[in-house]
Amino acid sequence: MPHDESAGSHDGSAGTATGTLTSPAIPPEASTAAGDGRRTNRVGARTILAGALVLALVAFAAVMTVQVLSGRGENGLRTEAVDVARDYAVAMSSFDYQNLDANRETIAEMSTPAFAHTYNEMVDALAGIVTDGQGQATATAEHVAVESLDDGRAVVLVFADQQAVNVTAPEGNTQKYRMVLTLVRDGDRWLVDDVQTI
Repeated sequence: MPHDESAGSHDGSAGTATGTLTSPAIPPEASTAAGDGRRTNRVGARTILAGALVLALVAFAAVMTVQVLSGRGENGLRTEAVDVARDYAVAMSSFDYQNLDANRETIAEMSTPAFAHTYNEMVDALAGIVTDGQGQATATAEHVAVESLDDGRAVVLVFADQQAVNVTAPEGNTQKYRMVLTLVRDGDRWLVDDVQTI
């Protein structure tokens, strides 16, 4: 029977041969280089992702800061407008026939020049009636609200109660006034530019 030397092993003076196959050897430096490439790609992707996340957080913080500061600024303007409108309505609704000019300067300082002129004309026109009737009045304004507000203009609603006495009503009576005040911004303050009763 013929003998197949390609399969199995044989003994001879040259030694023993086997039929086992081995993988070709990969140089160590090639394997290390491939691993480093994958590691570099992972590190680069993580760095980019972290940078993008930081930028997003910074942008979010900036937007929130602007909104908070804007809200604070608007709330401050609103509060100032309410305070000015309340003080103005009280001063305008208070008078004493013995000194009708007592509030004139205060009103003028809180008004635009045009409306200060209108107010002075009104006081002059009513001076005779108030003096003859010996009119006196004080006022309060418990309820004041901003109807609209922008950078340079505010419309404010004022509910003023006036307690007045005169020769025809010596015991006094109460008048309820509902006013719409238009304010305009002049530098760092509000000035009254119009008053309407409703």
